[in-house]
Amino acid sequence: MDVQINYNDFGSRTAKTTTHAVIYARYSSHSQGEQSIEGQLAAAKAYAEARGYTIIREYVDRAMTGRNDNRDEFQKMLSDCAKKQFQVIIVWKVDRFGRNREEITFNKYRAKKHGVRVEYVAENVPNSPEGVILESVLEGMAEYYSLQLSQNIRRGYLENAKKGKYAGGQIPYGYKLDEDKYFIIDPKTGPVVQWIFESYTNGATMVEIAEKLNGAGLRTYQGNLFTKNGLRTILKNERYTGVYRFKDEICIEGGTPALVSKDTFQAAQKRLRGNQAAPAAKWSKADYILTDKLFCATCGATMVGESGRNRTGAQYRYYLCSNHKKDKSCNRKAIRQDLIENYVLQCAKALIMDDEVVQFITNSVWDYYVAQDMQQAKITALKDQIAEIENAIANILKAVEAGMPYTDMTKKRMEELEGRRTALHTAISEIELNTPFRLTKDHIKFFLMQFRELDYQDRAAQRKLIDVFVNSIFVGDDQILLNFNYGGPPTQIKFSDLESLSPVFGHRALCSTKTRAYELVFYANVFALILEMPER
Repeated sequence: MDVQINYNDFGSRTAKTTTHAVIYARYSSHSQGEQSIEGQLAAAKAYAEARGYTIIREYVDRAMTGRNDNRDEFQKMLSDCAKKQFQVIIVWKVDRFGRNREEITFNKYRAKKHGVRVEYVAENVPNSPEGVILESVLEGMAEYYSLQLSQNIRRGYLENAKKGKYAGGQIPYGYKLDEDKYFIIDPKTGPVVQWIFESYTNGATMVEIAEKLNGAGLRTYQGNLFTKNGLRTILKNERYTGVYRFKDEICIEGGTPALVSKDTFQAAQKRLRGNQAAPAAKWSKADYILTDKLFCATCGATMVGESGRNRTGAQYRYYLCSNHKKDKSCNRKAIRQDLIENYVLQCAKALIMDDEVVQFITNSVWDYYVAQDMQQAKITALKDQIAEIENAIANILKAVEAGMPYTDMTKKRMEELEGRRTALHTAISEIELNTPFRLTKDHIKFFLMQFRELDYQDRAAQRKLIDVFVNSIFVGDDQILLNFNYGGPPTQIKFSDLESLSPVFGHRALCSTKTRAYELVFYANVFALILEMPER
């Protein structure tokens, strides 16, 4: 529908500082009469122009439901508020920001806490106590409309379900819809479903079935390969026996054409339950957490985990040079697993508990991140250009103050410089908006400090500590050399002292030593791990 808007009613002003704004537009497939995406964008741009705003980005969700705020572009926009690159979000109406008071209020709060306000094009809400009341009314209307729309849609689905017709959701593999939206057997995929049930009940595994289907070039309705999970969903779907269900409200025997018999379906369920109840195979090999970290100082080969029993039958575990194990070409003696692992863990734990070392690693990771951040280099270059322009503007102003006539040419030059400065600021904002995640030193330190809270009795926690902080361990004739993933000399310990000494570090020497080449790999790995951290 066409909506006439008088933009003079909004009032116009010339901003002393540029106000950056973004537009959010949504078009629901359920409401074909509402303002189109193009109409919303055009109206929002005219609104922004009347207010003197600079539009730096558009977020658009096409044919998305308004019943909740789980919309990709909408969520990205709310997330981008934290980058503080825009001050205003322009939307068509209140209902674009959520369909009930709780959603709208919460979403507006997420924007507001980052200094971003929401403005509506088609609903002129004044910034006053009266405006707060008006906005509450509009939010209530949006919620009412959303509930009414949802009830109408659900009522339509329920009526279809009572007749055995399609009532939304994914069409099961093996079926398709006729002109009246009744389920019918798909002649191409229906026999495939029957073959899946027949193969499974005759003893084939789901892996074998998937391999044959994929090898024959068959794909799911979404164009994906068949997987164990996908096959399990097919085998557990009662609809293939002819039973039509809609939620917990409707169950129609014979409501769908049957592809398999009840007996075949029950046989498949029995086998599924049996496989689920079967205990998983137990991993009997000891967990050697220094694998790929431990090396023989004589030949340079890796040392691998081994286990055996002594004359009394007691089990023992140790690390052995792989060359010695393979062909006895190295005479390196084995080393007990418990002794070496315990000492390495103590060393790594002592490292992360040292504030000075943590700060050193934080600074080193930060320096690496900045060096790799090409976007920051672009921003720095743009800021340098802005500084040059501001210097040129300052020189013109000084000349005018000194008595130089302010001619049309001078005015034109000033406008040109100011226009370039505005364009550069906008370019910086666009770069920062398109940067998916920006680290700070606090992010890095928070990541490192998490290691202090680990349960060091937990094997997974021990492995994580070793993987991140230990680079390599060399086992020699009478000593062990332990290299950490940051600058400094290796820690050394004699075999004779292994059971009695606690780890001792020269932290000041470590922190003042130049970074080794392999540290770059460590810092890159830490950076990747930080990006995987849950949001605080």
